[in-house]
Amino acid sequence: MASRYAHRWLLILPFVWQVGGVPFVNDIAWRPLSLPFPMVWQLVGILFATLIIALVFVLDEKVEGGDDHAGGPNP
Repeated sequence: MASRYAHRWLLILPFVWQVGGVPFVNDIAWRPLSLPFPMVWQLVGILFATLIIALVFVLDEKVEGGDDHAGGPNP
């Protein structure tokens, strides 16, 4: 059963994005869109985390067969 949900380890990637990049991002002087690069890094990190969460959701749906777990009435 645990191997069915091994894809959930992907949820570590946004954390690695934020923490792993700090030593490199703080020294970049490039200013895209007139914003400090660390701010742009954070904004892109939000999009990256959203994509990873969506991917894990889709993979969960495949594993679970799209069952309704909301507790609503079954037709």
